[in-house]
Amino acid sequence: MAKTDVLEFSKEKQGYSCEFTSVGKCVIQIDREKSGTLSIYAKLEGMDYALLHQYPVTQFNDNMIFELDVQKGLSIKILSAVGVMSAKMAYEDEDL
Repeated sequence: MAKTDVLEFSKEKQGYSCEFTSVGKCVIQIDREKSGTLSIYAKLEGMDYALLHQYPVTQFNDNMIFELDVQKGLSIKILSAVGVMSAKMAYEDEDL
């Protein structure tokens, strides 16, 4: 059964960021104030974040939905160049 979590973004020097532990394959939807660059990073324990994917500034990329398939347990960081109004992640919960 699918589970949905709210992703919380906070303001930092480079924009707005959210950090969480990967649940494995999931779908993320982010509703932002306007179009802007969105970067996704991951890291193994004890390492620095490495860029996984970057969505460039394009028209109509303020409300985005995408799949993220990163090994369960890795640290994930999403960085948005513009303000984030809301964000959610949906995934299959093995415990349900």
